Amino acid sequence: MKSRAMPRLLLAASLGLTLAAATACVSTSSSGSKPLVYFIFNGYTPPYFAPMAKGIADASKHYPGLDIKTVSANASASTEISDINTAVSAGAKAIILNAIDTSVTQAAKSAAKKGIAIITIDRDISDPSARFAFIGDNDTRLGQQETTSCLQGLKASGLPKPWHVAALEGTLGASTAVDRYQATLTTLKPGLASGSVREVLKTSANFDTATAQSVMNTKLASSNNVQAVIAGNDAMALGVLNSLKNHGLKAGKQTLVCGVDAQPESLAAIKAGTQYNTVTHSPYLEAFWAVEAVDNYLKHHTKPPASDPHGDVLVPQVVVTKANISSVSAWGTPKTIPALPYGTSKPYPAG
Repeated sequence: MKSRAMPRLLLAASLGLTLAAATACVSTSSSGSKPLVYFIFNGYTPPYFAPMAKGIADASKHYPGLDIKTVSANASASTEISDINTAVSAGAKAIILNAIDTSVTQAAKSAAKKGIAIITIDRDISDPSARFAFIGDNDTRLGQQETTSCLQGLKASGLPKPWHVAALEGTLGASTAVDRYQATLTTLKPGLASGSVREVLKTSANFDTATAQSVMNTKLASSNNVQAVIAGNDAMALGVLNSLKNHGLKAGKQTLVCGVDAQPESLAAIKAGTQYNTVTHSPYLEAFWAVEAVDNYLKHHTKPPASDPHGDVLVPQVVVTKANISSVSAWGTPKTIPALPYGTSKPYPAG
């Protein structure tokens, strides 16, 4: 797994958007004279990835010199490997890759050896040498932010100690899931050592609402003594909220539910007081910057500054609670997309 703790480029912004239905494979422009760029991503489920695809589509309008093809891997690593090989055969000059998990690393390395520029977005591969940049968040920091905020909420709630805490991991093997989950467990360690926190559940719910609801249903059927659930994304947090309601527990009162993504439904739940927090990291911005980064690389061979040897470009991360919910848009999408913080680009309005 790559180190996500190196110095990176940071920029602040806050997040709003929706995406209409899209086909699994869409060419955003079509000209044999333009460099072919493949955007290969997880797919439109979980819902986090829909604004990412929209960011690619919107950015392509400002960079008409690129022929961008969007391909959904439908959450299958084997399909994504096949998609990468297809991009190579099609003569792609660059691939914007949202890695399903680290098993796709070898396919990305093989493509890079054939001269294809690889940039990863949101989820990374395990070998940074195979891509010229990564654009996303620091998932270790994201997990720390979410968990620290959740513990602060428990302290303010007045709920008696020890606090029984459940931790839900995302897709096994995905860099986002692994780093957030490990950061959550690390942040809980002092409380575990002092006896103020007890882990009552540690499991994967695959970044999925229905899976998270099922996992929590099983847990609550045996014991409803759970004061906090720390979910690796909002989709899982929403499943937890459903389960708590079904078991007669008052979310926000008896059990704090914490998440990540600033999903619209979770923002509504925070306003209503049922979900405690979320953390923004704008998939739309990640995608928009990825298109700009590819344009810079293909035109000028520009890479992120050498000050970060891993080529990591970080998007803003903001902890959201009821106190600052009014300043945050869905998915953390800023009204104006700031310029990629290196190379040649400029700000554009979102959407």
